[in-house]
Amino acid sequence: MYNHLRGLVVKVIPGKIILEVGGIGWDICAPISTTSKVTIGQEYLILTHLAVREDDISIFGFLTDDERSLFRVLIGISGVGAATAIQILSSASPKDFILAIEKQDTMFLKKIKGIGDKTAKRIILELKGAKTTLSDDLYNSGSVGVLGAIATDAVKALEAMGIPEKEGIIRVEKVLGSGNDLKLEELIRKALQG
Repeated sequence: MYNHLRGLVVKVIPGKIILEVGGIGWDICAPISTTSKVTIGQEYLILTHLAVREDDISIFGFLTDDERSLFRVLIGISGVGAATAIQILSSASPKDFILAIEKQDTMFLKKIKGIGDKTAKRIILELKGAKTTLSDDLYNSGSVGVLGAIATDAVKALEAMGIPEKEGIIRVEKVLGSGNDLKLEELIRKALQG
């Protein structure tokens, strides 16, 4: 329902930001990765997620698309609520979290407050099959900066030429992984070569 709020930060406490928008103070739950980067008296664009339960309506806020995307994936896992998802985001960057899932590193996950052995295994089990999708969501949402949009366009162009999406992603990542700073046409050409 809400995509974002732009306003003045009037208060910051661990796990919360009070953002004033049009004279209304919004109480926004946020991970430490967000609260530590905002300054009282400054204006920010906060990406939001509205959670409605029987007894509560909460707004969760993030500074990056990566964090919001990961939050949404996490709350979809059985046994992982919003509080645990915020704790994960407060303890690890989205990239570190994805790497832990890919390595099936339960020890990394168990270091996060609120996650025991059973929950760590469930998170890995549920996300293991979806790790490519999760990685792609974060990749497409801009985790590689300006190249995120170019990379996405390159994958779509390769798909239009008959290359399956997953293979296109692998090819584009391989080209970008070589440290190349390319324009879209050059990226597509190099990805087509192999």
